[in-house]
Amino acid sequence: MACWSDADDLVKRVEAYLGNIPGIEYNFSQYIQDNVAEALSGVKGENSVKIFGDDLEVLHAKALEVQCLLRSIPGMADVGIFRELGQPTLNIRVDRVASARFGLNVADVQNLVVNAIGGNPLSQVLEGERAFDLALRFPEGQRNRLELIQRLLLDTPDGQRIPLSMVAQVELSDGPFFIYRESGRRYIAVRFGVRDRDLGSAAAEAQALVNERVELPRGYRTQWDGQFNQMQEAHKKLAIIVPLTLLAIFIMLYSAFGSAKDASLVLLNVPFATIGGIAALYLAGEELSISAGIGFLSLFGIAIQDGVILISYIKTLYNQGRHDVEEAILEGAAMRLRPVLMTAMLAGLGLLPAALSHAIGSQAQRPLALVIVGGMVTTTLLTLLVLPVVFGWIYRHYPKSVSSQSAY
Repeated sequence: MACWSDADDLVKRVEAYLGNIPGIEYNFSQYIQDNVAEALSGVKGENSVKIFGDDLEVLHAKALEVQCLLRSIPGMADVGIFRELGQPTLNIRVDRVASARFGLNVADVQNLVVNAIGGNPLSQVLEGERAFDLALRFPEGQRNRLELIQRLLLDTPDGQRIPLSMVAQVELSDGPFFIYRESGRRYIAVRFGVRDRDLGSAAAEAQALVNERVELPRGYRTQWDGQFNQMQEAHKKLAIIVPLTLLAIFIMLYSAFGSAKDASLVLLNVPFATIGGIAALYLAGEELSISAGIGFLSLFGIAIQDGVILISYIKTLYNQGRHDVEEAILEGAAMRLRPVLMTAMLAGLGLLPAALSHAIGSQAQRPLALVIVGGMVTTTLLTLLVLPVVFGWIYRHYPKSVSSQSAY
């Protein structure tokens, strides 16, 4: 029996086997994941390109073009079309001119078709309190053969009997077996997923390629749905939330220290923490996802706390007037070494198992944990080694009677 190490390994093994079978389309998902993906993209796929229009033939042709382009992009996986055509359909188109020549109208032809093929209710059958329509139509062998349907006889007003083929075009065609609609408009969807590549760059390349290569008739348009849209919306929200968060932190630091200089000095820990978070994501091969963005917000709070612990104690020693700047920095850094390390170890070691996990379900928690663990390494080192140096450089010309007060 074959064994696999994780879900990714299982997907690769199954994909390698299915890839040798021509003419099939497949997709990998889980039951709950499938429902979530359908809620995001509108179809059973992680992401989708929806082509809106009226003509199903045109929609199908354009969907084939989009599918071909998506398959040519590195990182695209599980590309497939939610096909709408493929249902054998009997089409009967009435020739109005020919019908009028025999004194017939469209309703006469339609009545024949309904009675012979579809069945027209003639009476009702009672079964207890329930009533069922009793319909009469041709036997199955006669209504399922195209040549027999073409020979159906119509009674004309002058007493003649003519075959249906003389007043109507009877043919079998490829019709729709399912029609997708959104906001009242028809569409066809091309699903796709992304593996071994970040979603943002893959979807952006796909959008640019489709917009450049696929020419849509007037009245037709494309719409991209799924995880990519959710990621873009989340990035827009984070672009507002992160600056507002930093502004709120700066205001609180200013109220605590009474100095914009000290508040800015503590905020210097934010880029220190960012360096480690980005480096951890890069080394682990993870993308900058929404989970990682939330991790950065948590990391900023811990980095600010470390800065406050160190700077507030150095300011306390400096404002007491018993130390010059250099002595206050050396003593403050030595005395606050243990609290800073304890804060970093509490956050870093607590999330280390999640950062190293590759089990099923770790896709959401692993980026957040990596950001915090990696950020704690750099923010601790830079807080203890760089932040005191910057403090000394800023206060090198200040007297001991500096007016700023400590936060503690």
